[in-house]
Amino acid sequence: MLTPAPHVRHATGPYGTAVLDIRRGAWLMLDVDASKIWHAVTVRGGTTGLADEIAVPTGQDPQAVGEQITAFVNELLAVGVLVDANRPVRRRRWWR
Repeated sequence: MLTPAPHVRHATGPYGTAVLDIRRGAWLMLDVDASKIWHAVTVRGGTTGLADEIAVPTGQDPQAVGEQITAFVNELLAVGVLVDANRPVRRRRWWR
């Protein structure tokens, strides 16, 4: 299950979502489409079925949309904004 990292705060408005990474002191501004993905991850706990919800009304290929969603979620994981609650946390040495 994916969740926002403990050091992340977020707020959603009519034009998208603002994500603040407190640890890095960096903002991530998500447009409306990216906000749908963020909302699916943070509220529903995953992106299952999201590709169809986005692709079918707009006439896009659900598989291509699904690949884009997966790539975006992987970027959020790589940056550290999202964490996988099912993976054990790697401890870092305190002096590093």
